[in-house]
Amino acid sequence: MASSSPARQAHGDVSKADSHRAVVVRGVSSDDEPSVEWGWHGHYPKTARFAGFVVAAVCLIMLWGNHRGRSEDVWLVVIAVAFFALSLGSIIRSRTSWRR
Repeated sequence: MASSSPARQAHGDVSKADSHRAVVVRGVSSDDEPSVEWGWHGHYPKTARFAGFVVAAVCLIMLWGNHRGRSEDVWLVVIAVAFFALSLGSIIRSRTSWRR
């Protein structure tokens, strides 16, 4: 099989005529993360923190229900405290990271 055949190219071999230039946006190369080339690349820390607080609140709301055992309550409280702590810790780290 020749090295420029479509079957070889489909498995990762690139022909010499195919030239690719990496796009670098905010220090991230399109070779590492292809989505940076067309603009869909980023993190949403505020949304993630908000979602953590929402999940903690939903876990605490689920304490009120029709279950009779208390083992569910323990797990719900532990999970809510963990999400709350992770979200709060993320806020504290983001505000003090530049001071270190």
